[in-house]
Amino acid sequence: MPTTDTAPQCTVGGGSGSTEAHFLDMRTTATRLDTSGDDARHLCTSVVRIGLSLPAKSAILSPGSALRITEQIAALTVDLGGLALRMEFVARTLRWSATAYELADATQRAAFAALTIATTPQRLLTDIALAATDATLRHPTPPPVGSRSEYGAALIRNGRAWTDRFTNDLQHEVSNDPALVDGSVAWTSFLMPAVVRKFPALLVAFGPAPDDYEGQIGWLLASGQKLGWFADSKPLQVKQTGRSSRPARQRQLSDIVGEAATTEHQSDSDHSVVHVRRVVGTDGKGAWVVSIPGTTHWDLTSDHGPSSTAANLASMAGTDHTLYPAIDKAVTAAMREAGVRPGSEPVMMAGHSQGGIVATRLAADPHFRDKFDVTEVVTAGSPIGRITVPKSVNVLSVENIHDPVPRADGVPNPDATNRTNIVCETPKGEKLHGLADAHDASRYARSSQELTPDRAERQLSQWYTRNHRFLDGTDTDFTFQLRRP
Repeated sequence: MPTTDTAPQCTVGGGSGSTEAHFLDMRTTATRLDTSGDDARHLCTSVVRIGLSLPAKSAILSPGSALRITEQIAALTVDLGGLALRMEFVARTLRWSATAYELADATQRAAFAALTIATTPQRLLTDIALAATDATLRHPTPPPVGSRSEYGAALIRNGRAWTDRFTNDLQHEVSNDPALVDGSVAWTSFLMPAVVRKFPALLVAFGPAPDDYEGQIGWLLASGQKLGWFADSKPLQVKQTGRSSRPARQRQLSDIVGEAATTEHQSDSDHSVVHVRRVVGTDGKGAWVVSIPGTTHWDLTSDHGPSSTAANLASMAGTDHTLYPAIDKAVTAAMREAGVRPGSEPVMMAGHSQGGIVATRLAADPHFRDKFDVTEVVTAGSPIGRITVPKSVNVLSVENIHDPVPRADGVPNPDATNRTNIVCETPKGEKLHGLADAHDASRYARSSQELTPDRAERQLSQWYTRNHRFLDGTDTDFTFQLRRP
């Protein structure tokens, strides 16, 4: 657990602190002012009616009193009418301001994205030049001494050392410029259709590449399948391999991320493991946490373990994959064994990397939500910025600022009321050895240890309050193995 004197490594954004939340607050306040203005106007009308209903005899018997009453009614009418007008004016101003700020925010984001894309080639070339210069200065060409074979061996050793140094320096430069990935993705997406058109053989074999990002990922998937890669033709066998119970305990966000890392480490190229856990609180009510593994292998032709390159492309493209119905089957089997009707208890989906993408895709799928009451998603190191999730589902994303994978879709996560976005530095005392090291699932679990309930950010306290049913209680863990025969 982090100590109180340690500076936070993670920054929390989005959710109740998002720009969407601020605009919503402004519009909600405007609506309330409108309602109050209507009340003031109705009250003003009632006061006028009271004044008109005063008996004429009272004015004859006491003209002074009647005059004072008339004056007071008139003043009250003017005050109430003026108050109603002021409230309506402020309400309209708030709405106009919210719209103006919203447009300005969208324009600013678009301008920043355009600037990022425009400067990407220059920044990338600069990083390459800096890395090459540093590697050359540290590993100069050896002088020609000794025999020809000795000089050749020294030259080869120096070349390897130079390459290693250049690679490490370039990764360091890229990791310090996260937006470089966004710009590179945008350039790739822009150039791909033109490149395919330039090569008639590609065009004839695979067809034209679409202009949109998800369409291009789907095009790559379909093209690879024509070459015999990314096999996904056989349905997955779902086999329950374990069931265990644990006494009551209190979990934190780091436990959810840690479970996703454990699920990934238990999976391999032969099979994937999915953990389905039921938590029962002291009130006897249950909630479910489904942990989905990240990528376990990059074999282009393997047809056994489903957490593969094929699943990566399918989940990024938003196309069907046999992993989805297999997870549905696993969750259904666990609920059936627990005597729970699907949809009667809330479900949290969680995963690292590919596991987070799949979790978010399932939460965004209306058919999956019709069957299961998915209310929460937790992802670590997952590129999910392009996935539209309904407002009924809350998403919390943890990202390492040096990890390029969460930015592989080329867009930031939405700054929305139902999307809490957490960006972390590498935990203190740990050193990254390349970009892949920043994506490590266990390191994400360690980073999230500081995201405790006593943090000052409102989004985290709201997350813990909203999700106590998933965190506190006795556990029954159902373990499933997903594999093609």
